[in-house]
Amino acid sequence: MYEHFETQKEILIVTELAAGGDLLTYLRKRRCVKEDAAKSIFIQLIQGLTYCHGRGVLHRDIKLDNLLLTPQGDIKICDFGIAKMNANERITD
Repeated sequence: MYEHFETQKEILIVTELAAGGDLLTYLRKRRCVKEDAAKSIFIQLIQGLTYCHGRGVLHRDIKLDNLLLTPQGDIKICDFGIAKMNANERITD
């Protein structure tokens, strides 16, 4: 996260560019991916959700077009528009 802005209705977060597009477009172009690539994507997704859940953030809208790819093939979870905070589960640092 580079920056964040808060308005009356929204919180906007500025992150790095994920120029690889979304995972839905990636899979539509390739029709399938090799097992190693699928495993890497899945592991990154689980790690990202574990991080969010550990801080009390529940995404609630995980789908292929909310997973962005960097040119190196790393996953970035986006669109936290309907996310909720679960204060009972929050880890304090």
